[in-house]
Amino acid sequence: MRLLTIFASKKYQKDMGYTEYHRLMEEAFSLDARESSIRECGITYKTYSFSSGYSRHLPGNLKASKQERDLLSSISDSEIPENNRFRYPVFLPEGVKTVDRAIILLHGLNERSWDKYLPWARELVERTGYGVVLFPISFHMNRMPEAWADPRGMSVLSRDRNRRYDGQECASFANAAISERLDNMPERFALSGYQSVMDLLNLVNHISSGEHPVFKESTEIHFFGYSIGAFLTQVLMIANPGHIFDRSRVVLFAGGSVFSHINGISKFILDQHAFEQLRTYYLNESSWRRKTLKSYVEVLDVKNIARAFMAMLSPDYFSALRERTFSAFRDRLLVFALKDDKVFPAEHIFEAFDSSGVWVNYLDFPYPYTHEIPFPVSDDPVTAARIDTWFDNVFTEAGNFLHEYKIYGFA
Repeated sequence: MRLLTIFASKKYQKDMGYTEYHRLMEEAFSLDARESSIRECGITYKTYSFSSGYSRHLPGNLKASKQERDLLSSISDSEIPENNRFRYPVFLPEGVKTVDRAIILLHGLNERSWDKYLPWARELVERTGYGVVLFPISFHMNRMPEAWADPRGMSVLSRDRNRRYDGQECASFANAAISERLDNMPERFALSGYQSVMDLLNLVNHISSGEHPVFKESTEIHFFGYSIGAFLTQVLMIANPGHIFDRSRVVLFAGGSVFSHINGISKFILDQHAFEQLRTYYLNESSWRRKTLKSYVEVLDVKNIARAFMAMLSPDYFSALRERTFSAFRDRLLVFALKDDKVFPAEHIFEAFDSSGVWVNYLDFPYPYTHEIPFPVSDDPVTAARIDTWFDNVFTEAGNFLHEYKIYGFA
């Protein structure tokens, strides 16, 4: 493995840094806008409607708890309208109408707002000139009912979960909805993941065929995956149906390890009981095969996707397939691991790519950060300047990799 530690990089000359862009874009961005320019940021964004055709396999509510039916949804997952019909934004350089290269940016688990990612998208646009698509994972962002993010209702559910489970940790209103849903039906993790994968493949086909109004025919598709978005990107890499990602370049940020080495217990992600249920379900191979894979593979024809998903569950599942894929992507894959990351620990990211020769950037920012908030917004000028600098360092490296491929000596 080649190990790179970034200490500095050249910065573009610009009037504002990450902190100011974050505040400006958070205020200006709206998914309700069909098209808008944020002139101070040098970008245009457009939003498009998307209808998912892969909801029929999602579970019903027969196994749902009373708490879930009362506070989250009384209808089956397949009927939740927000998840099936939604809008997603595409960011472009200001004044540019069409492009022939796309970066699909995939977010983390239990995310409900694009605010964190707006300056990420802006920076990738600036560094590459490509179109950047922010695509929501199933039952995340604007694909979930508003009630699931309501602090009052979710605080009631969180307190109830604390009463039900002894020794419960990290229960909060922020993770109550996803914790309850995955606790009741852990198969949702795989089945909603399948919906996300199929939606993404539909989007990729729409873009590369020239049918998308922003992207020209035969547009190159690249990925920036963060956290569970990195995991989902790796599933796509391994499945690679029809070899459609043979030219894709991939950046994984704060992600890359297999599921068994992830610690999802966090007030912002999952509470302790829910995550332990999830681990028990998916790391018991016979349980996974019996309860989910065997039930759906014939109906959905998902053998390649199911195999790719399993290859990302544990080092012991389909290890040859996983390692062969990472080796094949070696020159088109850039990984960032964070020293203080408790969710995707750096040492396990190293392990995932140990035999592949993938370039790994090992980072330790000189300010307080977490996996969930790698680039906080600070009111302290000294801290804000450090955050601005390191954000710029990371996205310069990522942008150069995605855009100026030859500087890495891979072309």
